[in-house]
Amino acid sequence: MYRLFYNHESVGDVLFVVLCPDRYPDRVENKGEVVALYQGEDLVGINLFDFGKTCKIKASGMIVAPEDILINVINDKLVNAGLEKLPYCRDTGFTVGEITNLEEHPLDERSHIVTLKVKEKTLTTVSRYQNLEIGSKIVVVTDGAMKFDGTQFKAKVVKNIPIECEVCCEKDLHIGDEFKLAFIPEGKEAGQDFFLD
Repeated sequence: MYRLFYNHESVGDVLFVVLCPDRYPDRVENKGEVVALYQGEDLVGINLFDFGKTCKIKASGMIVAPEDILINVINDKLVNAGLEKLPYCRDTGFTVGEITNLEEHPLDERSHIVTLKVKEKTLTTVSRYQNLEIGSKIVVVTDGAMKFDGTQFKAKVVKNIPIECEVCCEKDLHIGDEFKLAFIPEGKEAGQDFFLD
């Protein structure tokens, strides 16, 4: 899963394509307006310079759900530079899940072990949000998804409890400033991508 970043005010007219957020390039190939960033032989990122001359972008920061038309423009530039195309965005990694079980954490009285139904899967995580209830629908970030802060969520096991997703608040989703409560979306079904219709 890749992410696009654009912030004209901070870094100028450069569209960043982040392919591997936890890897750092040790080699750069300049292909005109397209700069490919590699770690060893693996492509880990792409910088597209003067992108606003081709396509106007109003976003500032991470573009979590780029439209197909934007990916088409990017892919034209990538193909011309001899690079592979990006796939269209059909999964942002921010998914609606329905809480099916809550139990007190055995080692942290302020936390709950949360079990969710997400698509055809059942996922488990731990959360300190106090507004969680069985039957509520919440937004979670799933394994491999890049968050708005540029870090990647990776499933893990902590104190023998699987952490297969992470519960999101408004601030995590960049839709508001609330950070003390889990965000409960309206009109969304379990398994639906939060940012895609």
